[in-house]
Amino acid sequence: MKSIIQPIRNRCYLCGRRNGYGLDPLDKHHVFGGALRSKSERYGLTVYLCHSTCHEFGEGAVHVNGEVNRVLQSRVQKKAMEYYGWNVGEWQKHFYKNHLLEGDDVSRKFL
Repeated sequence: MKSIIQPIRNRCYLCGRRNGYGLDPLDKHHVFGGALRSKSERYGLTVYLCHSTCHEFGEGAVHVNGEVNRVLQSRVQKKAMEYYGWNVGEWQKHFYKNHLLEGDDVSRKFL
């Protein structure tokens, strides 16, 4: 399914750089990975990130920085709940864990 979070995929969701900026192409990131990767795909819970700096290796990359990952998961859960009309209990039926941050404050220095 096409991303419900980022339907236009020509910019990095985290830093806003355009696809192909320098030598760092965009990767499709499944926000809820592992056993939930297929559900992330099915429900459109994917974003596009600069391969090296924002996805895999940079200091603020989701696979390196747990804080960035938690904020991203919280924001995506909130958007998915709005999009599908789910409450937290319905979310947990599909994705098991509530990722909303306390106070739902997702207005951090990143994202």
